[in-house]
Amino acid sequence: MKLAHTTLALFIAVLALPMAAVAQEEEAIDDIIVTGQKSTTALRRDLFRAEDDFYSLYNKLNDDNDYDVRCFYEMPTGLRVKQHVCRPVFFSKARNREDLNRRISPDTDPVIADKMVKLQEKLETLVAANPELQVAMANYNTARAHLMAASDERANN
Repeated sequence: MKLAHTTLALFIAVLALPMAAVAQEEEAIDDIIVTGQKSTTALRRDLFRAEDDFYSLYNKLNDDNDYDVRCFYEMPTGLRVKQHVCRPVFFSKARNREDLNRRISPDTDPVIADKMVKLQEKLETLVAANPELQVAMANYNTARAHLMAASDERANN
């Protein structure tokens, strides 16, 4: 009978050995870390979404609608790809009033230049006073950094 118990114990030990090896392999699998990379398109989409979120929150907090910033897609003349653009309302209004052949810019229009300075001041004031806007700005900066890093990495390869 002792021989049967010893044989049975030996048989169970032999069967348990592969199970222990499988358990060790499963633990090793749990330790594998996979780092995925998003495509440039996905990173760009994340950036645009973060920018839209930031300006949407800014617009809610801003008390002067002329200084709201609207983001949209436009296809500039001569290009076949839409570009994501964010512009203050006052700038869009000035462009719509002017001759389309004349380029409106802060460099050539002192009124627009003054309003751009005021817009920057409004942005800085609201960001400093609102933690939620600070988080939105941090998300935008993070998305921008990820896209730039991916672009640099692809350029170097």
